[in-house]
Amino acid sequence: MKIFRHLNASLLIFCAMVAAGAFVFVLVVTFAVSAFRGIEISGWNVVTSQIARWFLFWIGIYVIHNMLPIAVAHGRTRREFLAGASGFTVVLALLMTLVAWLGFLVEGGIYSLMDWRADEHGLPQAYFLMFLVWCAVGMFCAAAFDRFGAGGIFSVPIGVVLVAVTTARIPGSGNLPFIRNVPSYLGAGWHLVSLAAFLVALACTWAIARDMPVRLRTT
Repeated sequence: MKIFRHLNASLLIFCAMVAAGAFVFVLVVTFAVSAFRGIEISGWNVVTSQIARWFLFWIGIYVIHNMLPIAVAHGRTRREFLAGASGFTVVLALLMTLVAWLGFLVEGGIYSLMDWRADEHGLPQAYFLMFLVWCAVGMFCAAAFDRFGAGGIFSVPIGVVLVAVTTARIPGSGNLPFIRNVPSYLGAGWHLVSLAAFLVALACTWAIARDMPVRLRTT
């Protein structure tokens, strides 16, 4: 429980601040572009559907690669840390979904006042599942590379398959290489497949990291 609280206290505010900064930056760029041409897309949709998922992926890497060794060095067990990190991914995904949705509401109001065009955006649960899976896959890949070194490269294709399904219901998210249009075949079961992808990523992370040797990084 202490690990869970520590991760939330140290990373949630940081992530919220990054998201808020990104939103302000998007608005500044949008108004700057509007001086030269009409606005035809939602800048915030680009951030939430494409950039944010990579940010969550990086957070997952940071949790395992940087914070796990520190926790172990301070006497916490790997399993205790992984339990706290698992809960943290859920809370982080919820927070980022809330921030994304608030951003859409504010941006939509501004676009309406300025008579600009706004893109469609998916349902909140679609963003939640995308953030959840990408963060968990980041933890999985970090654990694989930390434990197996160059052998961790074999976690990458597995990770690609796991994250691919999460973009099925998010407009503007684009296609991942070699997996074009595959998520669209999932139909109504996309959310169950996304949830399964999260559980698989989490199980793989636990299997690799629960007894792996760690070394505290001082640089």
